[in-house]
Amino acid sequence: MERLHCFPQPFPDELLYSLAVRYHRLSANHSYRRTSQDLFGVYSRTCGSILPCCLGTLSKELAWAYSANELINNFTLFPLYEPFLSEAKRSAARIAMAGDSGTGLKMSLGLTASGFLKHASFRYCESCVTEDSRNCGSAYWHRIHQAMGSCVCPHHGKALRAITFPNGADWRCMLLPGEAVGSQIMETPAASAVDIVSEMQFWALNHPTDVQRLLAGNFLGHRLEEMGFLKSGRIREQALRAFLTSTLLLNPLANEFQEICHSCDWVFTVLRHRERVIQPLKFYFLCWLLKTDLEQLRAFDAQAHTCNKEARKGDDPGATFDHAEVQARRAAFSSSLSMKCHEKPGYMWLYRHDRGWLAEYVSAHPFTRTRPELVDWDARDLALVRELLIARDQILSTQEKPQKITRAALGRKVARSREFLKTPNKFPISTFLMKDMLESDHDYQIRKINWAVRRYLLPEQSSVSVVYRCAGIRVPHVTVEEVLHILSHV
Repeated sequence: MERLHCFPQPFPDELLYSLAVRYHRLSANHSYRRTSQDLFGVYSRTCGSILPCCLGTLSKELAWAYSANELINNFTLFPLYEPFLSEAKRSAARIAMAGDSGTGLKMSLGLTASGFLKHASFRYCESCVTEDSRNCGSAYWHRIHQAMGSCVCPHHGKALRAITFPNGADWRCMLLPGEAVGSQIMETPAASAVDIVSEMQFWALNHPTDVQRLLAGNFLGHRLEEMGFLKSGRIREQALRAFLTSTLLLNPLANEFQEICHSCDWVFTVLRHRERVIQPLKFYFLCWLLKTDLEQLRAFDAQAHTCNKEARKGDDPGATFDHAEVQARRAAFSSSLSMKCHEKPGYMWLYRHDRGWLAEYVSAHPFTRTRPELVDWDARDLALVRELLIARDQILSTQEKPQKITRAALGRKVARSREFLKTPNKFPISTFLMKDMLESDHDYQIRKINWAVRRYLLPEQSSVSVVYRCAGIRVPHVTVEEVLHILSHV
């Protein structure tokens, strides 16, 4: 394939697809297929994507005027996603975009799972079209306008419009902004999340290293601490949920924001990402939810925050305090005798400003833990013995149909049956007594026969089968001689 003899000069923040459209017209190609062969050496179906592939071939065709990495950095939206990727995923994504196949790229960056892709469209700003036509001689597709969540132009503050390609065609008809009907994607908003998020994303697209600095310095963690949503390094989830729920009621009407405004669960996924890929829109929208603007992102200094935090932990030798105030704080602290040291009033103030006195007081007044009284298991064992004897007598003395003396029957009549049955080693006497109390099948049937003879006044001439039936015995464990003996003596 021959080298390209002409290629348009890129405009500021121009999307790679926009360059392809302008090349298509410059070369007077009759179809996108021919343009794709010229630029990428193959029929690439990713040219209209925010993350196209085959950029290594394009770099070669441009005689290395731009390396593959320069094409990725300057003409795609990858710099917006790059700070949120691990080193391995970042390298794999660049290799995929430089290669001939981008299969699975959007899935690996979390775009597929995010649900944002179904709202993707080619967007433009009418004011940008007018200015670009006047200043550059042609309108073109801006990168930032195609970012997920960019519903407002960061340059003019106007709501973007989504182009509708004619006759059901797609981006392969090679059009520029304003050349087909475009519908406004939302009402022109007042100052709200969409404006701030668009500004943040435009800044992030051009300053990915600064975004990496924000993430490395745990910007969101510092912001939560400033707003009082962190306690001992942990997120106060209930308080944060209550705050976010009320704030999300003021959510923008754009489709991408509707995907994440129905619940605040995604916020905790961003805060506790655990190697997950975070979508830029979610990160910058959370920054807005936490009352942050672009200037605060630019001015963030993680080292300064850390130094200030450490300075608050120690003594403040330069500070001077009234003697009466110091004495009052010492008195309030020392008067709380029944509390742990760090729970007493004024502990943090004394730790910062009067640590010497605090250390002396703590060493002279060690906290004594009150231990609960030990359980007297022997007394419990003897009490249980008495209860078991009473329970056995109750079972034997009943006038109703006899009940077999079992562990369960005895346990239902004593107070500590659950404790006894689970820890028999703590009740040795009761355990031994219960084993002796348990009734065999033979003894139980003897009691049942005695009860049946008295209950039904069975004569001595009664057959053994009648006795079994009245006593409710199916499988006898007694002999016929024992039954006859009972009949003769009752």
